[in-house]
Formats: sequence, C-alpha cells, structure tokens
Amino acid sequence: MRPSFFPALISLLVLANYSGAVTAERDINNGQQLFARECADCHGSFGEVSNDVVPNILGQYEGYMLTQMEAFLSDDPMNARGGIAGSLKRSILSNISVQDIQDIVAWLGTLDYTITGASKEDAEARGELALNGWWLANFAGCGNCHGDDQQGLRVRNPGTGELDPGVGAPFTPKLVGLKYGYIKRQLEAYQTGRRAGGQSAMKHIMAPLFQTPRMLQAIGQYAEDVHIVPVTGEQAGISP
Repeated sequence: MRPSFFPALISLLVLANYSGAVTAERDINNGQQLFARECADCHGSFGEVSNDVVPNILGQYEGYMLTQMEAFLSDDPMNARGGIAGSLKRSILSNISVQDIQDIVAWLGTLDYTITGASKEDAEARGELALNGWWLANFAGCGNCHGDDQQGLRVRNPGTGELDPGVGAPFTPKLVGLKYGYIKRQLEAYQTGRRAGGQSAMKHIMAPLFQTPRMLQAIGQYAEDVHIVPVTGEQAGISP
C-alpha cells in the first residue's frame, strides 16, 4: 500500500471509530511489538517519556492519537506536522500499515498509569508561580477544552459533581505530563501559523499568554513537576 493512501484511510478509520461503524479487530500484541520496535526509542517503553522535545503519549485519547498520525502523513499544509519531528514520524508511519497504526494505539489504550503533581494542592506546595500556573492551566481558556488538571475534558455527574473519567473529548488532547519547552514550542507554532490542524481558535485563545511571558513561565513551572507514570505488569496489559 502506498504511503499517499494513508491520510484518507486514517480519516475514514477515525470517523468509523466514532460513528459506531465496525472496524477490523485490533491486535494488541502486534501493537505492543510494533511500539517497541518503532516508537519506544523516543517515547519510552510505555509512551511515558516527556521532555522539551518528546511529548508523553501514555494515557492520550485514541481519537487524538489517530488524528495526529494522520497529520504527520498529510500533504495538506493546513493539517500537516512539519519540522524534523514531522519528517521522522512520517518516515516511520509510512512504512507500516493502517492496521498496524490502529494496533499501536489500541495497545497504548490498555496501559494503566498514575498521575502525580497535577492537583491544586501539589502546585500550591511548589510555590506561588506554580500555583498561578495551575490556575492558568485550568481556568484561563485552557481548562475549558483540556480539562481539570490538564487531564482531558470530562463530564461531571450532575448529582454528585464528581468527574466521570470515562467521558472525554476524543479529538482534544490531554496536556498532563507535557513539559514547558514542548508546550511553549507548540503554542508558538499555533501562534505563527506553523501548526494549524483546524484549530485556528488556538491563536486567539493563547494571545494573552504571549503578551505576558510570565504567564507562560507559570504554566511551565506547574507542568515541570507533573508526571504520568506507567503501572507496569500484567494489570497494565503488558506481556512479560
């Protein structure tokens, strides 16, 4: 199958996943093996690596993962992901099948994880700047889409007010665990138009952050000590 076919096929598969259509059975074992071979060197054994260059993908929504893989393979300048990372991802993804891509994402979805350092109390313990970052991440436009403590948009039970962790926005990413350098570079890419992906509103939402650099620094201070940690073993769907 030629690489040029991938974007259209992935689009169809993403739509199928969220319209109730039947797709091919996912092969979790194949996904695990492919991830170890193609992805783990940069993203870690379970997708947990997070630094100024590499984003953690452990715990990320399946729909968002598939749309990003489509963007890496896209020739459309309004949707494509460029740069060195984009070229590397494109070369890797174009050499595996659509089914392989789905298998990788499905395997990632079986992994359990814990999150540390994301709460208001955690941020408060780290000082005023980190606490300001927590407020910005949750209430300055970010939290409306990216959710409480950057863990994805979720729905509150109207009776109890508790979050329902099983409900989220599949095409809006969780930001939990991402580091300052990576976040800042992606925001700058949206601001300059280098990264569009259909999210033109991002440029306007983020405008105040760039007018006051200390706001970005606060978010970075908060994000620095937020970690997403894999729970290894059989309970995480990981074969010996």
